[in-house]
Amino acid sequence: MSTTMSNSIVQFLEQRPDRVRDHTGQSANRRIAEQTSARVERVLARGRDAVIHRLAELDREWDVDRALMVNFAVVGGAAYATGLLRLGERRWLRPRRKGWLYFFSAQLGFLLLHGTVGWCPPLPVFRRLGVRTKTEIEAERQALLEALPALNEAAPSHGDRLPRPERSV
Repeated sequence: MSTTMSNSIVQFLEQRPDRVRDHTGQSANRRIAEQTSARVERVLARGRDAVIHRLAELDREWDVDRALMVNFAVVGGAAYATGLLRLGERRWLRPRRKGWLYFFSAQLGFLLLHGTVGWCPPLPVFRRLGVRTKTEIEAERQALLEALPALNEAAPSHGDRLPRPERSV
């Protein structure tokens, strides 16, 4: 792995404030930065078409905030629906079960905590799974975009030209 590429990605990440990275362990941050540098090196070694393909993939990649919001929506919605169902059950001479509604309330607290502080209990799990922040995705995009002009000059590709359709009379 090129140390200049690794250093440029690390510098890019350190220059931008990121609440999620600030609340993530250094080992996870370092591992994600190393994986990003290695990925950039692999893509650059495969050429211009691979860089263009990877840039398109980066446009579709989910960042950690989006993954957390979907997680909160799915798990929170399931907890809320289950809580309402169990709360509505008619049980004679027993208290109503509200455990799932408490779980839903905890989810809302986690969402509030993530919105205000940038950390919540599921965040370390997502980071260990390799889900990156917008800043980390943007660092990879910038590294690839900076290298693209040199690749354009070195090996022009004919893959960008679309074939002309034949005219029918």
